[in-house]
Amino acid sequence: MLSAFPASGKSTWAKKYKETHNNVVILNSDEIRMEVTHGDYLDHSHQKEVWELFERRIHENAEIENVTVILDALNDVNEVRLTYLTTTPEFDKKILVMFPSNLEKSQRLNGLRDPLVRVPENILIDLYNKFEEPNEEVYNNINEIWYVYW
Repeated sequence: MLSAFPASGKSTWAKKYKETHNNVVILNSDEIRMEVTHGDYLDHSHQKEVWELFERRIHENAEIENVTVILDALNDVNEVRLTYLTTTPEFDKKILVMFPSNLEKSQRLNGLRDPLVRVPENILIDLYNKFEEPNEEVYNNINEIWYVYW
């Protein structure tokens, strides 16, 4: 499970990881949103459907032998992290991948994004302020924690 605020390098890291490891599936919430909204990355009016599909695909992909499923989403608060950690007993190992960053760096990287997927500045700031460090319960439900520094 990846965890960071927007423009922290989650998707870039996931793609690089997949290039160097076998049997990796990336579930990207932004791509699922674009699928559900027929290409509108910023359309959040179908969030319930997006997250139901995201969760369904986690369980569907768990049926693949020796698969690594990367949850490429913000996973920015402990409640969300715990939901995925506690509702996926079919996975034998759970790793939380954190991307420590700061607001200025995320603003800069967000500005380099394609305008179609750029997060509006006010939303980026709100998400940055909402981000939670993992709590004890999260630590008790993971096998490992990795930190990625870009």
